[in-house]
Amino acid sequence: RCTIIPDGIPMDIAVLFGCAILTGAGIVTNSINPVAGQTVAVFGLGGIGMSALMATKLYDLPIVIAVDVQEEKLRVAREIGATHTINAKNTDPVKAIFEITNGLNVDYSIESAGLISTIEQSFSSVKKNGGLCIFASHPQSGKKISIDPYELICGKQIKGTWGGMSNPDIDIPKFSEFYKAGKLPLEKLLTKRYKLSQINEALDDLEKGVVLRPLIEMSGRK
Repeated sequence: RCTIIPDGIPMDIAVLFGCAILTGAGIVTNSINPVAGQTVAVFGLGGIGMSALMATKLYDLPIVIAVDVQEEKLRVAREIGATHTINAKNTDPVKAIFEITNGLNVDYSIESAGLISTIEQSFSSVKKNGGLCIFASHPQSGKKISIDPYELICGKQIKGTWGGMSNPDIDIPKFSEFYKAGKLPLEKLLTKRYKLSQINEALDDLEKGVVLRPLIEMSGRK
């Protein structure tokens, strides 16, 4: 089965629909679908996190917090709509979110950093009585998260997602229209292009977190 990319979508943008956009933006539009006035925090600004952050701007949200350890990613996050950014390398994100929200914490947190610690922090950052943490990352096999049961009985919720609950036949055309309307600046994800002969460099850069989505140009050139 193959989903057709709608007309008007450049090929370099089309490749992003393989995972990052459907998962990240799908979490926001399918799993959360926030109402005006609610608040969101995004932990981890890779392809999934950035896609989720972009999708929050489809809604009227007063506080959208981006959390990462790379200043360049936080800079891009501010460009695409984060109202606040936190560098978790030198700031406790849980305390910072508590302060930003005047002690309320956020309605929703989205975790895509791929670490046990960030899943735990993301859960701790949602408000009592209905706050929801959704994580899309899958840390190393065998690792376990640790959460305080008291936070659960206070009404906090946590769940995982696979692919942002996206249906490609429905969501790809939907996100494509948002892109063409200028509402999803997906080109921001393509921070560097590589020749095929540079594929190992691209993978290294991705692992180091210095690029968002490395694009391999399959042109046959060396």
